[in-house]
Amino acid sequence: MPMIASYVVPGTPAITAGQGMIERASICLENGGKHLLRIPKKSFTTQRSLHSAFWSHGAGDINLPAWWHAFLQAPTTNPPPWLLKANTRDTGNTNLDATKVALLDFLYPIRTLAVIRDYVRKNTTALRRHRRSQLLHQRSRNYTSAADNPIDEGTDQAEAADNTLAGDASAVDLAAIEASHLTKAELTTKLHELLFTDQQPSVHQLWQYYVKLREGSVLLDPNDLAQLFTRLSQSRATFGLEKTRELFDTIEVSERRAIHYACTVAAALGRDDLKSAVGLHAEAATRVGEGSFGTSLVFNYAIERANWEAALAVWRQFGDYRRMYLAESSLWAEFDRSPLPDQLEHARKAVEFAINSIEGSTFDEAEPARKLAFALVQRALSVHNADFDSFVQADLVEKAESIQQPGVDLFRAAILQNFSLGVQNSGHSHWGLDLYRIARMKSGFSPDRELLDTLLRRCRDLRRSEEMYYILEDYRQHHTEVPRNAYLPLLSQLAQHGDFDLVDQLCREYIGRFGAQDISALAPQLLHACYRRADVDGAISVIESLQRTYGYIPDMRAWNSVFATYSRVDDCEGATRLLDRLVATNLRPDNKSYGILMGMFAKRSDLAATNELYEQAISEGVNPSFDMVGSLILALATNDRLDEAERIAEDALDMDLEAPPRRMPSLTGDHTRTRMWNVLLGQHAMKGQLDKVFQLQNRMREAGIAFDGATYAALMQSLCIKKLPAAAQKILKVVMPKVGIRPTALHYAIVMSGFLTSNDYPKIFSLQHRMDREGIKPTFSTQNTLLRAESYMDEKDYFQGNSDSPTFEASRAQKVLTEILDNLDPMELASLGPTKFAQSNPPNVALQTSYFPYMINLYGRKKLFDKVAEMYDMYISTRQKISGDSNANPPVELLSALMTSYTKAGEHHEAEKCWQLALEKAQHIACKADADTSQAGWVLHKYRFFLALPLTRHMHVLAATSRVDEIEPLIESLQQAGFQLSTHNWNKYVQVLVENDRALLAYQICEGKLMDGWPGWQRFGNDLNKKRRIKKQWVPRSWDMARPFPHYETLVYLASAYLTAQGRAYGAGKELLREIERAAPKTIEAVFNMPNYDDRIQQTLLRRK
Repeated sequence: MPMIASYVVPGTPAITAGQGMIERASICLENGGKHLLRIPKKSFTTQRSLHSAFWSHGAGDINLPAWWHAFLQAPTTNPPPWLLKANTRDTGNTNLDATKVALLDFLYPIRTLAVIRDYVRKNTTALRRHRRSQLLHQRSRNYTSAADNPIDEGTDQAEAADNTLAGDASAVDLAAIEASHLTKAELTTKLHELLFTDQQPSVHQLWQYYVKLREGSVLLDPNDLAQLFTRLSQSRATFGLEKTRELFDTIEVSERRAIHYACTVAAALGRDDLKSAVGLHAEAATRVGEGSFGTSLVFNYAIERANWEAALAVWRQFGDYRRMYLAESSLWAEFDRSPLPDQLEHARKAVEFAINSIEGSTFDEAEPARKLAFALVQRALSVHNADFDSFVQADLVEKAESIQQPGVDLFRAAILQNFSLGVQNSGHSHWGLDLYRIARMKSGFSPDRELLDTLLRRCRDLRRSEEMYYILEDYRQHHTEVPRNAYLPLLSQLAQHGDFDLVDQLCREYIGRFGAQDISALAPQLLHACYRRADVDGAISVIESLQRTYGYIPDMRAWNSVFATYSRVDDCEGATRLLDRLVATNLRPDNKSYGILMGMFAKRSDLAATNELYEQAISEGVNPSFDMVGSLILALATNDRLDEAERIAEDALDMDLEAPPRRMPSLTGDHTRTRMWNVLLGQHAMKGQLDKVFQLQNRMREAGIAFDGATYAALMQSLCIKKLPAAAQKILKVVMPKVGIRPTALHYAIVMSGFLTSNDYPKIFSLQHRMDREGIKPTFSTQNTLLRAESYMDEKDYFQGNSDSPTFEASRAQKVLTEILDNLDPMELASLGPTKFAQSNPPNVALQTSYFPYMINLYGRKKLFDKVAEMYDMYISTRQKISGDSNANPPVELLSALMTSYTKAGEHHEAEKCWQLALEKAQHIACKADADTSQAGWVLHKYRFFLALPLTRHMHVLAATSRVDEIEPLIESLQQAGFQLSTHNWNKYVQVLVENDRALLAYQICEGKLMDGWPGWQRFGNDLNKKRRIKKQWVPRSWDMARPFPHYETLVYLASAYLTAQGRAYGAGKELLREIERAAPKTIEAVFNMPNYDDRIQQTLLRRK
């Protein structure tokens, strides 16, 4: 034996030749373990100190176990007993376990023995699970002579894939060993059982069984062979996919069936081999008689990866050999299973490919691409009841127009796809109607009657009236006449839009075609159109005309529509006269009638009249309704008796009240009581009582009362009053869409007004743009906010020198106003819901007064009197356009604005005329029912501040004409009637008294009327922002007009009066000061402690600069 080089271990003597042989044996064993476990062939270094027991053994002392010899031997036909025993589920000791003591465990890599034992014992399924969990990691090793157990040190993730492949090979070896011990009959039986088991069998076992049978010249049953294809192709492992193709290649071409092609195509796609899949499909298309051979799989695979050449190849094959296919679904099955958003995106990419092909090739080359793209578009648009992005769909339709086939209408498919999601998904429904409007502008668009009927129903459900005109026109243009069943939906929506002339025309047309037997169904539509236009005279005229012409007998539903029209114009007297007239004719009003009348008086804050009507209804045996009880709550709330109103709302939870008919889809909860609770929320919101709003909303949740748009509007209003418009905006953008409530123009107006008070004008413009994107039509509430924001930007540009004109010109605001008036229509009165800036005016007045008072006041303060005259002329023409009346007195808001202008111009007699007109207006609007204005207390509580704004202007006039002494008796007479002065009125009165040398009376008024609400100067802090907070304190708000506190300017005026008294002759001045200090101690303290600011008012009044 040749000399073997010594292996010297540090700290040990030189190794002898015998010991070298042992070392070589250990290396062989280690390499054998590696081969058995299929460890990757990568170079690595191990540093180890062999166990001390190693050196006490010779090569002949190593007892190799029986399983080691089994792996070295060739397979035998009959497995030895130990192998059969090892393959059982017995967990007891085996022959293998008996050999464990004799093994040199420390010679083998970590867990080698444990892994091999598990391989021998476990069945195939367990082997596969074990391989996945144990052989994914390659571990480095470190043995020490002092360690009893090996230590795992980590995992090399880079070798994970190699180890998986090694595990597959190991499974193949074991499956081969097991298969080698079975007979042909056993193999056939076992293979059949595995193929048709409910669980996914091991593809390694399946393949080894098949290989053994093939080697034995055993042919599989056709069904077993087809199932073997299926099992292999469905495997996620690369092994199964590769063996599918290998199995396919063993079959003669003439024997290949559709299932063989289908599975092999699927396996090729599983390996991302699209080219092979297309080739296999082409072969199948030319020779397979019938059946599915993977067409939809390869077609959809090519589409998903935008491989349009491959998709076109399959598309052509499908067209050429269509006779072989059982149905069209053979091509589209997989595509149809894709989510609709994916289908739309794939169709969009196909259209882009087709457009590029058309631009860069001949017609014959581009035509297949165009047909394929258009087929994808049609297929995607035909999917219903699945959510998608409307903008993606719109982009697809727009692009697909350029490749559209003649006679195929994509817009129709897109509209119906949006409608398929139901009216509850209002976003898609609204977008479907928008698509209809776009389609009408396309040449060749010809909607069929089915589409028009669908559009008609959806317009009715969504209350979209404008599209009704287009539908009516399309009925007549494309189908000659309107079908009978379409008249009532058309009339309903057109009446909702307030188009009385067209409603009347359609009613006459219907009667002319079908007779007057349906007059009872047509009359409500005419009356509703009058209601939407706030035309009381028109409603009465309709009833009288139908009675004369067709013998129509109006029922209470018709008269209730007239009552509602009276409510629109706030004509309580007219409604009361009609009620008396009906009672006199023995026609009994119902709870709907009393609910409307009580609501009218409740809105006017006439609690006595509201209670009287309620008692009258009960005495006549009318069942109380939610509207009646809600009116009582509203009357109490507007009279600042909120505690009583809340008690009634709580009692109503247990009352059996008649609910009104539901007009819209409901959310979860009780909607019948929502309105009365919204009244309470609204009143607390206008007072800025955010905590109370939260408390009431929590109570609504406890009682199961559903929230609606008005509920969230109240919360948003309270947040805006608390100077938290950003929080209100979050409710608008996040909370309401989340709960399924679509924001309206009112919600936008509330948030926009909140940003207006915060001087955050860019947010206002951003919300306006959002409204446009959402398709929400602006109302005069949102337009008023926009008008004010633009005027503030005009003033900013003027003061910063950015204006082109040397004089102030509200160019932005003027542009907004011009656009508003150009688009103004009488039917705008039909806008739904409450509005901001309408004040106490009915809709027919609010539309006229929402813009002009602000603009007149703006120009009047700038002394631009020509502009004031121009605005007033525009108001007269607009009123004529809206109501046809140019002689009625202007509303009080406009009169106040005119008084400002006249006062600035020195035309005091004109300002006095406006004051007299305001008094006349107050007697008509603010008077209680059946009250005598010559007696005391005739003013309704709600209108107690009705004259607050013009009174301030009138005090200016009286002071300018040296008639200050008339102010005190005027105030007394107004208070006697029931009017109240606002905080601003009292402050202005004190300032006028100081200016006219009535210091003592000024101090007395301030002490008695204003100082109870004085918070003290310490309330504003001592930092640099103190002045800003002081200034901010004096901004008047609609909800705190009665809150008494002195304005900063008023205290400066009073300080000026005190200094003036000090500078007078010693005796008179000293006596006046003593009287002032005695009569107004709180005011004197506030004046003495007033901070010294170098601002304009202190410089003018105190320092005489």
